[in-house]
Amino acid sequence: MNKEEIKKGLNIYLYYWTIVAFFVFYLIHILLIDVNRDSLNFDLGIIDLMTSAVSFLFGFLITISFSMLLSRTASLREVLSTETGRLISLYLYSKHLGEKFNKIIKDKIDEYTIRTLKDYTNYEVGREIIYSIHNELDKAEIKNAHHKCIFESFLYVLSELEPTREKLESLTGRKLIWSLKLSNYLLGIILIFLLFINRGDSLSNILFIILSTIIIFILLIIEDYDNLKIGAYHFNISDSEQIFDLIGKDRYYPKNILKMAQLEEGKLYRVGIYDSREKKEKIYKMRYSPYFKSKMNKFVRTFKR
Repeated sequence: MNKEEIKKGLNIYLYYWTIVAFFVFYLIHILLIDVNRDSLNFDLGIIDLMTSAVSFLFGFLITISFSMLLSRTASLREVLSTETGRLISLYLYSKHLGEKFNKIIKDKIDEYTIRTLKDYTNYEVGREIIYSIHNELDKAEIKNAHHKCIFESFLYVLSELEPTREKLESLTGRKLIWSLKLSNYLLGIILIFLLFINRGDSLSNILFIILSTIIIFILLIIEDYDNLKIGAYHFNISDSEQIFDLIGKDRYYPKNILKMAQLEEGKLYRVGIYDSREKKEKIYKMRYSPYFKSKMNKFVRTFKR
């Protein structure tokens, strides 16, 4: 488990940069206050027509983008629930097939859940673990007809888990098509430019700053949805917690998602910390307390030396 590679990441959403964008547009307005529709001598009729046309196209494509992203998020939530149910079923069935077999399945599910939680956008990291369960089937204890029936149910759930996992691999790896993204950005930039040159009075000046900031917010939040930083990751965290609790393992979190988790004081957790010197993750058991954050920072400073 400690030898597994991990990508470093910060728990920062792109749309946080909207605040910076607001001040940038305000600064642009102050520095270029003399550059407006009066000084540029543009045909106001053409500017208004272009603004209306670009606004319509931008809104239309943004609606399509959000529709696709929300549809993927809804599908992910459904498939993640199905996967969680099947992993739990495998564990519960294995409890009737011998203590040794139950421990094997328990460890496999634990490792699979850790890997997929750690590298959520690359769900194929858990593929080999599911495949390896087939190599352990001979460890199951089948002593009577009842055990045989349970084992058959176990095999059925295992066979149903694979297409579910493949669907998750497809959903987490799916991105908005580049042409749609490019169109969104181009139309957004054009719209901001049109708002800029259409300034001239207090209302248009305020609208330039506010609407331009909103355009940037929309583009950035689409990126966050596309990268699964919003929505779907929280579902995966919740399902993973349910699995860890059921199989009797301490909850695991990569350090970069600790802020998303609801930690209970006094409870023991496994925390994955990236060691920049060895280029891998190391998992430590830590008890949450008011000093948890300082303890975490001490570990992180050690690895960065």
